[in-house]
Amino acid sequence: MSRQRRLSRRQFVAAVSAAGIGALAGCEGSTPTNRTATPRSDTPTPSAGDSTPTPDDEATSLVSSIEAELVPLELSDGDGLESVASTLASAPIVGIGENSHGIQEFKTLQKLIVKRLVAAEGYRLLAIEGTLGEFRPVNEYVTGVSDDLESALSGLEFYFWQTEAVRQLFEWLRSFNDGRPVDDQAVVYGYDTQFHDVNATALRSYFQQVDPDYLTEIQERLKPLTQPLYEQEEASYMTDAQTSLISDLKDRLQSHETAYVDASSRSAWQLARRHVWTLERSLQFQQQLQAHKFTRGKTIRDEAMAENVRWLREWADKDRAVVLGNSNHTMRGASGSSGHGTRMGQHLTDAVGDEYYSLGLLFGSGQFRAPQSQTQSFSTYELGDPTDGTPAATLVDVQHSEFFLDLASARERVRIDSWLENTSSVQFSTPNAADRGSGPLPAAPGTVYDGVVFVQTASPSSFEYRKPTHNG
Repeated sequence: MSRQRRLSRRQFVAAVSAAGIGALAGCEGSTPTNRTATPRSDTPTPSAGDSTPTPDDEATSLVSSIEAELVPLELSDGDGLESVASTLASAPIVGIGENSHGIQEFKTLQKLIVKRLVAAEGYRLLAIEGTLGEFRPVNEYVTGVSDDLESALSGLEFYFWQTEAVRQLFEWLRSFNDGRPVDDQAVVYGYDTQFHDVNATALRSYFQQVDPDYLTEIQERLKPLTQPLYEQEEASYMTDAQTSLISDLKDRLQSHETAYVDASSRSAWQLARRHVWTLERSLQFQQQLQAHKFTRGKTIRDEAMAENVRWLREWADKDRAVVLGNSNHTMRGASGSSGHGTRMGQHLTDAVGDEYYSLGLLFGSGQFRAPQSQTQSFSTYELGDPTDGTPAATLVDVQHSEFFLDLASARERVRIDSWLENTSSVQFSTPNAADRGSGPLPAAPGTVYDGVVFVQTASPSSFEYRKPTHNG
């Protein structure tokens, strides 16, 4: 595969993003004018007596082109992952997004890819979809500060990280870090802004350490924000009292910088300030959800996610980062019309350009696991047949169970390029509509992803440690 060619394509995507992602996603059937290389033809030259190709002939030829470009993967032993990691490693930030939270193979892929990127390519920050501060106990485990991985996993808000594969990844990271200098250790942090109680609780702990008198002063104002959403029957967001508290917290941290740094550390003080910033975004996000302005809420959440990923790189002094989450966050583009609901992956692309690689984990058919909406116990659901008009409808005909396809390199082939230009949806499943199986999500794969890993037949995940609280 041509690395230079892939970078050119990603640079093109980054360049047009300033004009709105629709500028590229809407160009179905057209070819960007600033390609640096002429796509190679994979169409046979007709000879005398050849008949006009049928749709079946075209589909067979497209699959053959894809098979010539893909990298077969073997999840049992990680065969093929070295090539995948080498391709991803050209970008300092790699987003790995799963199109379903309940598929076992996706968690295995995340484990294998992260291990390879950390061990062979120098990645040292693992940022995971979870509120800023939520993965602190996990990070204490992987860096050797704590031995209690069970409690760290059981305390996570999102059930979909509570799997055996993720547990094995954290255990491997701890082993990797053992004996390494602190500045060369791999660290794990959350980047989300969804749940205000995580940040409010972290702030309560910080002020208990550095300024207990001030904590006593604000305790009654802060306490309601430390209560999880699921424990509140009624709640209001961005009230005058909350806005006043956030302003006071910002002022206090700024005015007492020297004393607080002396009582903790500069890093801890900086993190406390970031907790206030994230707390404010969380309240803004929940305010929009409460008003049923879901796209506006997603806009706030995903922008904050991207800002937190960038902040974590600087704060942790870890340039190379892997970002795990749902594809509807990690991929580019927007979930709403006219650029509304801009995804985290688009924000990152706007900020760092081709230093961000968007990898999607896609499935064909099979089963997935999700919590039942009422009882919160888990059930297994059928994904159904591959959705027409999505990459899955074509990729299921490829003769490999799992494989990686770098889209920018692959689309040098005319048939693949045309296929991607004329495909405008990807296949998803969501826990809130699990009984419907999978369905299409409007998103042009050639625009929102730099590469994909495809799993032909998905197996349901098994979630451990506790019953879920949040669906994500």
